[in-house]
This record gives sequence, C-alpha cells and structure tokens, in this order.
Amino acid sequence: AFLILLFSVVFYYSRKVEKLNRRILEIEAENERVINEKALQIAQSLFSQWVQKNTEQLKVQIENELRQEYEAKLKEWVQKSSEQLKVQIENALRQEYEAKLKEWKINVETQIRKDAISKSINTLLGKVGEEFAPVLLSNKYGVSLKDFRHLGSPVDFIAFKGLSDENEEGEIIFIEIKTGKNPYLTGREKKVREAIMKGNVRYEVVSLSDLLGEIKEKISGEIEKMDFRKNNE
Repeated sequence: AFLILLFSVVFYYSRKVEKLNRRILEIEAENERVINEKALQIAQSLFSQWVQKNTEQLKVQIENELRQEYEAKLKEWVQKSSEQLKVQIENALRQEYEAKLKEWKINVETQIRKDAISKSINTLLGKVGEEFAPVLLSNKYGVSLKDFRHLGSPVDFIAFKGLSDENEEGEIIFIEIKTGKNPYLTGREKKVREAIMKGNVRYEVVSLSDLLGEIKEKISGEIEKMDFRKNNE
C-alpha cells in the first residue's frame, strides 16, 4: 500500500512538473513573438519617417533647380535688353515663373512624391537591411532572431533554424544580403553558393590534441634530421 501511495504521489507531481514545463515554453514562445512584432513595428516606423523626410528634401531640391533655371534665363535676357525692356521682361518672366511653378506644384506634387520614393527606395532598403536584416529575415524564413549569426564574408548571415527549439527539425541557411534591383554575386560568393548547391558541405569534429600531436611529430622528425646531418659532418 505504501508503494502504491508513493507511486501515486510521484506520478501526480511528475504531471504537475510536465504541465509547468509546457507553460514555461508557451510563455517563452509568446515573449519571442511579441519581441519580433515590436521589432517589425519599429522598423516600419523608421521606414515611414525616412521616406517622409527624403520626399520633402527632394521636393525642395527640385523647386530650387527650377528656380535657378528661370533665373539664369532671366539674367541672359536682361543683359541683352535696355533698362525699360529689362524691367518688362523681368516682370513678365517672374509672373510666368510663378504661374508655372504654382501650376506645376498642383499637377505633379503627387508624382514628385512617387518619384522620390522610387529613386530612394534602394538606398533606404540598404540602410534598413543593414540595421534590421535579422528582423526581416526572421519572418521570411521562420527563424528565431536568436538563431542568426553574422559572418560578413563570404556570406552575411548563417541562420541555424531550429537551434533554439529542440522539437523543430534543424536547418542551416546561408544568407547573402543585396540591396540592388539586380543582385550581383562576386566570384567568391558564387563559389560558396555552388558548393552548397552541389552538397559539398560537411560537419567535422576535430580534436585539438591530435592536431598538436601531429605537429609535434613533424617537428621532432625535423630535429632528428638536423642532428643526423651534424653527426655526419
């Protein structure tokens, strides 16, 4: 009877511990999801702020260039005209410039914003990629942020999918980040990609003591040879 009671107590608490462990894993997974969502929100916010800032700067730059072009034409006409004609031309050109500029602002302001975004998107994505690449790649490949390792060369990142989750099957992903529309791989990068695609990848466990032993044997052999030559002399 005592053994049955003892077994029941052990079984009861083992179930409790198992439920507690499952709850801990659920909490950790939820915390990780929240962290990933917050990181994405921050990245999207920074992206929107950067686009808005650069769009306004581009609009001001275009306005300045257009103003400078009209002012150059005005100066050229003024130099060839009399004082009276100069005043008339100046007034006419100024009115024309102001009217055209006003019309241009109304008609193409939306287009300017689109062009500004289109021209700066590559640079923007490059900056965002440098800072938040693991955050963006985490959702794309379903890899936890903790499982990314930055290498830099010859590839930017190595992702060990499933490293933090014992129940998930492991997968190793080599990731090279490119910002241009037409990604170009260098010769070294292509060599790495081809080796992976051909399956020329292996995992080895190396004993440092064995390596040192081999080196020691080679050194000892060279020393023996040197001694042998001295004896012959």
